[in-house]
Amino acid sequence: MQVPRWLIVLQSVVLKFLFAILPLSFDRHRERFRNRTKDVILSIVLLVLYAIVGPIVCAELYVMNFSVENQITNALSAFQFAFVYFFILIVQIIFIRKKACLHVLLNEMFQVKHVLERMVARSMLEFRLYTLFLVKITAVDILMQLVALYTFEDSTYKGWENSVWFASWLTFYAMMYFIVVIENFILAGVLIGAVMQAMVNIGMKRLARSRQGSTADRRPSVLQLYMLHCKNEDLVKQFMETLNFPTLMLTGWYFFMIVYSVYYMYVYAFEASLRGVRADEFKAYINPLVFFLYQCLQLYLLVLIPSVYTDHAKKMMRLLNYVSVNQHHHRPGQERLIEVLMVDCMQRNNAISNYGMYAMNRALLFGMIATMTSYLIILIQFHIQEYE
Repeated sequence: MQVPRWLIVLQSVVLKFLFAILPLSFDRHRERFRNRTKDVILSIVLLVLYAIVGPIVCAELYVMNFSVENQITNALSAFQFAFVYFFILIVQIIFIRKKACLHVLLNEMFQVKHVLERMVARSMLEFRLYTLFLVKITAVDILMQLVALYTFEDSTYKGWENSVWFASWLTFYAMMYFIVVIENFILAGVLIGAVMQAMVNIGMKRLARSRQGSTADRRPSVLQLYMLHCKNEDLVKQFMETLNFPTLMLTGWYFFMIVYSVYYMYVYAFEASLRGVRADEFKAYINPLVFFLYQCLQLYLLVLIPSVYTDHAKKMMRLLNYVSVNQHHHRPGQERLIEVLMVDCMQRNNAISNYGMYAMNRALLFGMIATMTSYLIILIQFHIQEYE
């Protein structure tokens, strides 16, 4: 299958943009990462600048949005501003400290990617989920940020003369988008690992259906494919272990923001029903609704993509058995080799976890939904008591 030229260009631009913001030194033509001293110095300068400007922006926005009537909203707003500031600060420090380690991991990952693409004669861009993720980074993320910014400014901004206020909100939206970029980077690494595992599975299926007795067949052996499987698993696990803390904070961030968004929509609807709903207020309701839907999408992807990798990795045991059953003419030594590989495969834990506390899978999503519902009930009860 011939990959469209626009997809190749899109992947190149997206990866360069994603890695440059974090910042990682990525050569998009060679698909290699390089350690450059000037990039480290620039990262440190930007970090110091953010450490100074960030608290000023957050404090100014908190004071401007302070509500005497609703202390719960004030507390949630203060937590939001503080979380955004410290999250970006800590993640930037982590990336500066572990930049060399990430470069090595990502270079090895891209090297295995090239090997697998040649082996199965398929490009990573031919896999639908990977292509959709690139489109999501390019179109959906930017569009949602622009829609949220437009509806917010249109509903709450009182005149363009206050340039300081406008600049503060614009800076804060940039900070929020940086959080999205961090998640996209983590998910991109895991998704590349998931697609590479799918390629290994394709190679294993082809091996099971081939005639190993043919001298013209130059397919990789079952041992070579299994070693690629193990190498890919180690790379994905090391990548996630390096970014365990940002992943943990992202999980907490989306938990908090979804609860905050729903509570904010409830308060807004409750107060509008008391004073009477005006036609122009419906547009103001779009901002928290769009923000809520976008946070739900981000949380879903945060658990979906690791689950996709785990599902592909778990197929290896079944594929080894498939090779063993379909290859009737292989040597006895080959049978013993497959048995050893199956024993090793059974002892491996393919699930991606966060500090070993919880697995990044669909069960986590259902557990978070149940916990969010409980917190929302408590917040709504407190709000109702204020009006009694």
